[in-house]
Order: sequence, then structure tokens, then C-alpha cells
Amino acid sequence: MPLVYIVMDTPGNDIDWDKLLDALENADTSALNEDELAMLDAAREMKRRVKVADKFPTEEGWQRFVAARDKRRLKVSWRRRLTVAAAVSLLAIGTGTWWFQHKQTKQQQLPVIAQADLKPQNGIQIKLSDGKVLTLDSTGTIVQGINGTTIKAGSTGIVYDAGTRPEPGIVQYDTLVVPRGNKTRIALADGTQVWVNAGSVLIYPAAFNGQSREVTVQGEAYFDVAASAQRPFRVHAENVTVNVLGTSFNVNTYNSKTIQTTLTSGKVSATANGKNVILLPGQQAVYHAQTADLQQLTVDVRRFTAWKDGDIYFEESNLSTIVNSLGRSFDYEFKFEDASLEKLNFTLDMNRPANLQQVLDQIRITNGEISFRVQGRTIYVTHTAPAGQ
Repeated sequence: MPLVYIVMDTPGNDIDWDKLLDALENADTSALNEDELAMLDAAREMKRRVKVADKFPTEEGWQRFVAARDKRRLKVSWRRRLTVAAAVSLLAIGTGTWWFQHKQTKQQQLPVIAQADLKPQNGIQIKLSDGKVLTLDSTGTIVQGINGTTIKAGSTGIVYDAGTRPEPGIVQYDTLVVPRGNKTRIALADGTQVWVNAGSVLIYPAAFNGQSREVTVQGEAYFDVAASAQRPFRVHAENVTVNVLGTSFNVNTYNSKTIQTTLTSGKVSATANGKNVILLPGQQAVYHAQTADLQQLTVDVRRFTAWKDGDIYFEESNLSTIVNSLGRSFDYEFKFEDASLEKLNFTLDMNRPANLQQVLDQIRITNGEISFRVQGRTIYVTHTAPAGQ
């Protein structure tokens, strides 16, 4: 039966339309009442049934959507915006006979759907050079290390204090392990700040007592290096070594076949297999392991550093790339039941929410063809089932 709607005032008596539009855009349904939740569910169902965009005032709906979106930090887009506009317009101007006929039965028949809101399985750890292991918690931990080094660790980050007279020549290396679903910031003994992303490892001295400052990263980390002309700072990342005096940059080794160094300020040199490039702000060095080639590019720096600022940011990225990053950040695994969905491109720009479900809701609202089925820590990506199935 074709979908028909009529405009009337009665169904809006208990519904705050601005609040409902905000929920449709931001995927936060915590402030909605029972009628508003039912309306939101009906709108999503109707959106899936819309096949011909010109049945609805799409341009009017799109303009309202853009105006509401531009007032907020959040931005999610997909190429087929007219379909989105039709759903938004339909929701904004009223509802119809379908919603009246199905409101009660829909509420009774809705299954309990698993949400992607689990906490990470493992916490952040510091493995000290003497074999001790610290696990970060909300209370904070103070440890007196070798040669007077003090470590203050808690849920907000880690601070190393080498003391006033570290013994020269003795270098003790600690290891920071940041599992999937976590990230943290550490202040090294020389004052260098390091943001360490999910699924990463940082190996560093408890105190910098040598002629150079040497650290190793596996995964991803952002460095704001304390200047010291007498002791250069070196970051070892797989086959690449980054040499700096005082600067800010991001290193990514998640894919060992393409190691990226992205500079935000200062100046660095990246060296690999005897090749060397000098980077200026806004530039990136990419090492291709298969060809041993070291490439220099000009890039949008925010694409590679937004994670450090607590943002989720992708610009025209395919869904496979997006969910791979989300899985690491929130400690989930994604599996595509239809490989064609991996190639859909999205732009996603939002503050990192408390749980993954809010991000999935945004993607699903933007493109009604995509569904996410949550089973424990595995999320299956598939096509939305046709109405009535």
C-alpha cells in the first residue's frame, strides 16, 4: 500500500518539533517523551519507505535541515541528500495516516535492540622498567621510581618528574600500553607532551639522561616536543625515524605498510632506508614499506590530528575506513555482510560521544540503506531490511 500523509495539528500537541529535529540530527534521544520517541521511530520507518523524492517538498525540508545543522558543531553528510531532506521535511511538517494506524502496534512490537554502549574491556597500563605494572584509575597513583623519578598517573593523564639530579648515563625505559577504546596524554620527564591514541604503545625513558631523547611509538601518537638544542628528540616508528628539536606532529603506524608523519608546527626531518624529507607545517611524510619509498605531501592536518582534540572527523571517507577507526576507538569489531557498503563515502564531523551507538545512529539517519546489528562487541553492517520484513 502506498505511503500517504496528511497535515494536521492534533499529533503535534505533545511533541516539541525543534527537540525532535535535534534528535534526528544528533541521535540523542534522551530528552524525548514517549510520543516523540514513537514519532522519531515512525519518521525513520517512513524514510526507509520513501522511493521517489519529489513526492515531498524536498527543497524546503533541505533548507531547514541545513539551517539547523549550521547552528551546531555536528556535521554528517551523504551524497544522496534529497532522500534525507524528504524524511526531515516529512517529520517537520506533520505526520499522516500511517503513523496514526501503527503508533500503538509499533510500540508494542518493537524488539529490544542491542546498543553499542559497552565500556572498553581493558584499561591503560604503565609497565615500569623494574617489572612493576600500573593500571590507571580515577584515584591516581604516585610511584617513586629509580633515581628519584616520580610518576603521577590517573584517569586524566600521566606526569613524569625526573627530580632535580637524575644520574647521568643510566636510561631506564618504561612502556605505556593504551588498549583499544582508550586514549591518554603523558607528560614526559623533559616536559614533552604526548597524546597516545587507542591501540597504541609508547616506549620512553623515565628520565632523559643521554645526549639525545629517544622514544618509540607503535600505533598513533601526537607529540608536542619540549625544545632542547643540546638534546635532539627522536621518534622511532617502524622503519621511520623523526628528528626534531621543538615542534608538534602526529605519527601513525597503524598500517605498517604506510607510516605517516604529519607536521602541525615547527620543522622536522623524517628518515627511512637512507632517504630523508624535511617537513614544514601542513606537510606529511608517508613511508611505503613495500616500495621503500618516502613521499612528501601537503595535507589537511585536521584529518590526522582531530582525534587528539576529542573529535571524530572524516572528509569523504569510505565506510570501511570510518568503521575501522571507530572500532579501534570504542573497542568494537565491524563485519560487513554486504561488501558494497564498504565503498559508500561519508563526511563526519562531531565531538566524540560517550558511546559508539550515537555515532552509528548518525550514520544510519544519514543513509537509510545502512543498518547496524550489535552482538556483544561485534557490529554487523548490512542493508536495511525492506518495510514489513
